[in-house]
Amino acid sequence: MIDLRDPFTKEEILRAVARVNREVEEFFVAFSLAEFFTPLAGAWSPAENLAHLVKSVRPITMALRLPRPFLRLGFGAPRYVSRRYSEIQKTYQGKLAEGAKAPRQFLPHGAHAPIRSAQMRLKILRDWETVGAKLLATIHPWPESDLDRCLLPHPLLGKLTVREMIFFTLYHNLHHVQNVQRRRAAA
Repeated sequence: MIDLRDPFTKEEILRAVARVNREVEEFFVAFSLAEFFTPLAGAWSPAENLAHLVKSVRPITMALRLPRPFLRLGFGAPRYVSRRYSEIQKTYQGKLAEGAKAPRQFLPHGAHAPIRSAQMRLKILRDWETVGAKLLATIHPWPESDLDRCLLPHPLLGKLTVREMIFFTLYHNLHHVQNVQRRRAAA
C-alpha cells in the first residue's frame, strides 16, 4: 500500500493522485469476475467499493471545473490555513469511529445487481479510470494558492478547502482499498 508521506504542495498532490489512481486501478483489476462481485464478510463487494469511489470522486471533479469566484460565492472563503493530509485522515477516521456512514447519494447502487457480467466489471473499471483521470486533469490548472482560497462542502466533514478535499479523496480511496484487503484476508 502506498505511503503518501503527507503531501502538501500542488506538485506533491498531483503525484499522489496519479499514484493512488494507479494503485486503486491495479488493485481492483486483479480480482476475478466472481471475486469482483462477491460481498466480503457481510460488507460491500470489491465492485461496490469501486462504484462508491467513482460516485465519491465525480462531484469533486465537477466542482473543480466551476469558476473559482462561483465557489467562493457559494461556499464562502476559508478563515483558516488548510490542514495537512494526516489531519484530514485523522478527522475522517474519527467520524467513522463515531459511526458515520456514506450518504445515500454515494452508495454503490447497481454494482450488486444480479447481472454480474464481464461487461459490467469492465464498465466499473473504466468509470474509475475516467473519473481518476478527470480528477488529475481538473487539479492541474488550479494555482497553488487557490487550493487554499476556495471551500467545498463535504457531507461528513463540513466545508473543506480544495486542498483538504483532495487530501480527503486520496485517503478515502486508499481507505477502501485497505478495507477490501482486510476483509479479503479475513475471508
